[in-house]
Amino acid sequence: MGAYSRLFVPISLLIVAIVAVRYTLLVDSEAGQARHQLVLETRQVTQNLAEALAPLAAAHDRAAVTALLQRTANVSEGVSRVRWLEDGTALEAMRLPDAPLYPAWFSAVAGIDPLTYTVPVGASGSHVEIWFSATPALNVAWRALRHQALVTALNIFLIYCLLGLLIFATRRMLRRISRATQAFRDGQYHVRLPVRGFPEAQAVATTFNEMAARIQDLMLTLQSEKERSEVTLASIGDAVIVTDPWGRVESMNETAQVLTGYTAGEARGQELHDVFALANNFGQHTLMKTLAAVQAGGPAVKAKDQNLRHRDGRRFNVEYTAAPIRQSAGGMLGTVLVFRDVSETRELIQQMSWRSYHDVLTGLPNRAALAGRFEQEIARARDGGALLAVCLFDLDHFRQINDSGGHALGDEVLKQVASRLHEFAGNDHYVARLGGDEFVLLLRDHGDKAGVERTLERLMLALTRGYQAGSRTVPLTASAGVALYQGSDVSADNLLRHADQALYQAKVEGRRKVHFFDAVLDEQVRTHHNRRTEVRDALLAGQLCLYYQPKVDMRHGRVVGMEALLRWRHPQRGILGPAEFLPAVEHTDLIADIGEWVLREALQQLTAWGGKGQLWGVSVNIAARHFQRPDFVRRLRAILDEFPAVPPRLLELEILESSALHDVNHVRSIMQECQALGIRFALDDFGTGYSSMAYLKRLPADVLKVDQSFVRNMLVDRDDLHLVSAVIGLARAFNRGVIAEGVETAEHGALLIRLGCDLAQGYGIARPMPAEDVPGWADGFVKVPAWEDASLLGPLMDLRGELRDFSRDLNLSTPA
Repeated sequence: MGAYSRLFVPISLLIVAIVAVRYTLLVDSEAGQARHQLVLETRQVTQNLAEALAPLAAAHDRAAVTALLQRTANVSEGVSRVRWLEDGTALEAMRLPDAPLYPAWFSAVAGIDPLTYTVPVGASGSHVEIWFSATPALNVAWRALRHQALVTALNIFLIYCLLGLLIFATRRMLRRISRATQAFRDGQYHVRLPVRGFPEAQAVATTFNEMAARIQDLMLTLQSEKERSEVTLASIGDAVIVTDPWGRVESMNETAQVLTGYTAGEARGQELHDVFALANNFGQHTLMKTLAAVQAGGPAVKAKDQNLRHRDGRRFNVEYTAAPIRQSAGGMLGTVLVFRDVSETRELIQQMSWRSYHDVLTGLPNRAALAGRFEQEIARARDGGALLAVCLFDLDHFRQINDSGGHALGDEVLKQVASRLHEFAGNDHYVARLGGDEFVLLLRDHGDKAGVERTLERLMLALTRGYQAGSRTVPLTASAGVALYQGSDVSADNLLRHADQALYQAKVEGRRKVHFFDAVLDEQVRTHHNRRTEVRDALLAGQLCLYYQPKVDMRHGRVVGMEALLRWRHPQRGILGPAEFLPAVEHTDLIADIGEWVLREALQQLTAWGGKGQLWGVSVNIAARHFQRPDFVRRLRAILDEFPAVPPRLLELEILESSALHDVNHVRSIMQECQALGIRFALDDFGTGYSSMAYLKRLPADVLKVDQSFVRNMLVDRDDLHLVSAVIGLARAFNRGVIAEGVETAEHGALLIRLGCDLAQGYGIARPMPAEDVPGWADGFVKVPAWEDASLLGPLMDLRGELRDFSRDLNLSTPA
């Protein structure tokens, strides 16, 4: 029958209990009242009879007495027998007993007993005896009780009728709710309950309808979100596969179908490792362990360098991330696998890696490659006791070739020079291009200086032969500076510096010469110690100052920061740039004192600008010797504490690539400690230093600064343009920011925008200026129209063709 029907049982028991108590009390009440009434009436009848008999007894009128007795028996209700006694004479009258209306058990329950009275009559000495029956009183009580029982029965009937109606209405309402709920399960979210019936039913219907409306809105929202998610998954470039908690495929987007070869229908229900089939060693085993760890509640897992096998046998280099899909309560709903084809990226990285160690124009090793080989050759010469000759070559009057025949002719000559050097070096020696028209040759296994001289004579003759460029023969000579290493405690940097000093002497002596480094001359050169003293005095005297060069977002036309540049207000020579005095101190501890002074001045300026609401970031160049001091982080933290109003994120430290050459792990740890304080890092002059771009993978720099030497010539030098584009691409590949230096014209900025580099600085934007001039310049800064046009044109897709078109628009000549 159901829960509501079963309510009859307790209600019935409750009614029975109430009725039993009530009628127990009612029987006592009615019986007591009937008993009391019986006593009153019988006493009255007895008294009246005695008074009526007194004169008749005194007259000894027996016939009248008999008649009175009979009349009393007939008339008085409840009298069963009347007897008069006088002097042994008895007169008696009787009445037939009344029919009882009550059941036999009632007399026992009511407790009303018959009554008997004996009353003397007058002074004659007679008396009368009257017997009263309890039947009339019991009948009265029973009638009252029966009347109450009828009323109670009617009430109970009405109660059961109302209860039945309530149960019927409630069950009907529940049936409606059940049907509506089932319709919701079947997706009929528009179903509503009619609002009618008793108030409670109306309230339930209203509540259900409100809940249904909310659920309908929620389901429509979820459906919309699901459709949006499906469209998003179908449109993103990454492949996505979703599994159930047991690792079986539930869905996959179009990209995943293309990479695996399975359609969504074919893959659904299959094990993930059957669809996402990895062909590299232990790939499948690692994938299954990864899924097991994720399904057990572990965190997301990333994997790189994986080889995905397509259904038709093709293979893709992929990287993937497996992450759990959890309920809000923590339960597992499944796993999502996101993977991408990184084959092109891998090729790009390999290409960038080659370019990071080789000169793009000549194919020779570059500075980065030279650095590693240099250390090896020094160690070999030191351990073997052999002579190592470091030869630095420079082409004489090479600028005239570029000026007369253009960069195309200059590039062709450089290629031929590199070819002759490479051929001469063979497998015994090592040659590299430092940049421009400078080359380095490491000559090893020579017994003495005379042997080196004879070797270089042959090489110089080879370099002086004419260079053929089409139908034109280009005459060219070279100068060389040589530094000899014979096991002394000299670093590669010093050997190159010695060779550079010797090359300078060769140029001074008339070019086309080979000059060996002279230690005596070096001592004379070291007299610039006096310059170091002057610089120290200038620092103490407050003659150093900071100029600021703005850094702007060319695409959006806004100022994004400043670079703090050191200047010396020389009493006699005026404002001097850092190249005039920093080389004399960059390898001394004084460079650290200057660096800390610069940091404090920059932070002080940031405080001043911040007070005016100008929250520009400021970048500061940090020398390698200063940066690698053991107490650098501690002292930097102390300096930051002196300026609590400056957020550390506004300070950016610029370091050269060569700062990380000797101990990458140490530099990495310093950078990470500084970044924990909120400080950002930029790699300055990127692509020109000793270190390799491969170090970028290990150094957590935030920004790469494209060297100005590449940016200046990129409008007319294809190799510089390719190099700039490569650095920008490398920054993107490693998720780093990029900013270009040396923007001298609006055309430089426009081309950089189209290459994907929006941030820049240079004379074409603003020259370095005193701090007090910066706010005025910033207020007057406007976006260059050429930059706006470049933003609308979009990125360069075909670098060679687009550069020609771009150059044609600017009336620039671009080499083929």
